[in-house]
Order: sequence, then C-alpha cells, then structure tokens
Amino acid sequence: MFTKYGLFNLGLLVAFSAAQSVQADNWQPFTGAGELRAFVSGATAEITLTPEVTAIGIYHADGTAQVKAWNETFQRTWEVKGDDQVCYSSAIATHCFRFEKNLDSPNEYRSINVATAEVVEFRIVNAVAEPEGAISPSDEDGGLGSPSAAEIAAALSDPNTNMGSMNFQFDYTEFQGDLPGAGSASATRMLFQPSLPYSLTETTNLFIRPAVPVIFNQDVPSARGGFDSEGVELGDISTDASLAKTLPGGFVVLGGLAATFPTATDDRLGLDQWLLGPEAALAIVRPWGVLGVLVSHQWDVAGEDDYDTSITGGQYFYTINLGEGWQINGSPTFAYNHEARGGDKWTLPLAVGGSKTIIIGGRPWKFGLQYWHYVKTPDTFGPDYQIRFTISPVVKLPW
Repeated sequence: MFTKYGLFNLGLLVAFSAAQSVQADNWQPFTGAGELRAFVSGATAEITLTPEVTAIGIYHADGTAQVKAWNETFQRTWEVKGDDQVCYSSAIATHCFRFEKNLDSPNEYRSINVATAEVVEFRIVNAVAEPEGAISPSDEDGGLGSPSAAEIAAALSDPNTNMGSMNFQFDYTEFQGDLPGAGSASATRMLFQPSLPYSLTETTNLFIRPAVPVIFNQDVPSARGGFDSEGVELGDISTDASLAKTLPGGFVVLGGLAATFPTATDDRLGLDQWLLGPEAALAIVRPWGVLGVLVSHQWDVAGEDDYDTSITGGQYFYTINLGEGWQINGSPTFAYNHEARGGDKWTLPLAVGGSKTIIIGGRPWKFGLQYWHYVKTPDTFGPDYQIRFTISPVVKLPW
C-alpha cells in the first residue's frame, strides 16, 4: 500500500519493502472490522515519488478519499471487507489489502496485497519518520498515498487534465496521389508538444501548447518532376491558447485561438504565412474512457500573399480504459482546405491504437502506438497511411 515514506493515522510512517532485513518475524493478522476501520479512518499517507514530487493521500471517515499527485487529484473510496481486509477503489479498479502487526515490535506493521501477495512493511515511531534503507516495491497498483498507473493513464486522457507532460510524437507516413511517383514518397517526422496547464479554478485550466515539428526526412514534389528528399528541417510551428472547463456530468468544453508561424527552414515544407483563427472542443469523460472532438479554423493574416489560405482542421479522439495502465485509443487529425480544388480539399484518417502507462522511478511515462488509414486524401498528393509512436513523460509543473 505504501511505496515511499508515509504518514498515517497515529503519526508518520516509513514504508519499506519486504526484501529489507527484518528484526523479527512474529507477525499476527490485524483483524476486526472496527479496528481496521479506525486504523484507516482519518489516515494521511505522504509518499515521496521523486526527489521533487510528493503525493498525499487523505482517507476520510465517511469512506471517501483523495490522492493528490502531479498537480492532479484522484478520487477514491475505501471500505473494510469482512473482518480482515481494507479495499480502496478508483473509478477504474479496486485493490484489497490485509494487515499484520509484529508482536515483537508493536510499532511495526505490514500490508499484503490480496491479489498479488506483495508485502510492504511500515513502522510508526512516535510521529517521527525513520527510513529503513532503500524502498523498491511496485508502483503500478498505487497505494494509499500514490496513484496507480491506471489512474494516471485515465487522467492523461482527460482534455482538461491538471497534469503536465512532455509529448514526443514520431510519425512515419506513406503517400499516394496522381503525381508520378507519389506512391513511393514517404516522410519521417517528430512533433514535440509540451502540455503545461495553468489552473485557474478547480474546474478550469489555461492551456498554451506549442507544437514544434522536426522533419527527419520528407519527399516533396520537384519542379523538375518526381520528388526530392529533404533532410533534417524544422517545419511551421503552431500553438494554441485556450481555456478548458469541466462541467457537471463529466463534460469538458474548450475555447480559444490557434496560430501557425512561418518557421519552416525549407519553403517547400511550410506555407510561409502567418495563420490565426478560433478553436473549440467538446468531450465527455467517463470511467470507461473519453470521447471528443476539437475543431479550429485558420486564415492567413500575414506573409506570402500570392495565394490565400483558409483551412478548417481538428482532431477527434477516443480512449477506452482497460485497466493496469492499458488503453485503446486514437487521436487522428483531419483538415479541409477551402482554397483547394474539389478533389484536394479533404484529408481525413481513421485511427486505432493502444497505449500503456507505466511508472519508472516514481515518474509516470505513457507510451502509445497508432495506425492511421486515410479514407479521404488529396487526389494530387496526400497521405495514404501513417504510423505514430508516442512517448509522454509526466513532469512537475513549474508553478
């Protein structure tokens, strides 16, 4: 139940794994529904996740609880089951534990995960924490004071999450089209998009999310015919500034502005224009997952004036929580170019993928893989299919 230094009920606790040396092994089950209820009721567990981040779990007498970590609050409930188990539940999973006390050392206890048999020992020492060496129990199921991988995965899928993350998206794209040789063209890119929400109220966040494309290789049509292969270049950087609010019933609404800047280091990889326009999103967040859509429209407001740009773009996204940090998800982007000729207006993919959130050294990491198949793509030259691999470490917010 405890993964790092803990504070619990009568005073400060120190949790240490069963792998550590134990002074005595005369353990007795801690039983009795009333005693267990009193033991957990009003408990506070402080867990050091990383040197910079501490998680706090607060367990109330009415059976509710909150775990606060990585700037997010995870809601839980807890109850005594029978006369020898304490179970805590998130919206995704329930974990039950038995307790034992050391008869030779009255201040020592240990918890046993009923499902995994993992043992974690802790000590109450006159409200003073005394570390007992290295601590290395599994973090995947969480604990009284730390969120589980499943809870973190669900929070990261919420478009109004309070958690900060650094998102690295690696894309491989194959193209098609009427241009000669279009079927053999491809591109490899990385998109870096940090998400660092600024909390305005308990339900409202300000998001400013720059998206920086780094192009490792891309085939582009040549004026001489065929395609030229471009090396490492920077694409047009885009960003949005938006407010997101969570409404009763799990609905999330978002509104703001989106912009694109002419930062491409090769003119053929960008528009050479400044774009600006509104964006809006609507999503529903449930224990089973998330479903939503984001739509923006941008016009050219400065830069190259030999042509006009008017693009409606966006992203639909869905997530299905499977438990233990596993999810089925998709988040493809689409676009409608109002200035293109009829057959070149739409770019629309269908997507399916999966992700896994794991905790490494106390820090959550989310890894994802998606496949996009384009059901609508420009006739002249456009994407055929795309594979996206994502790495997203959670980070402490700077404020």
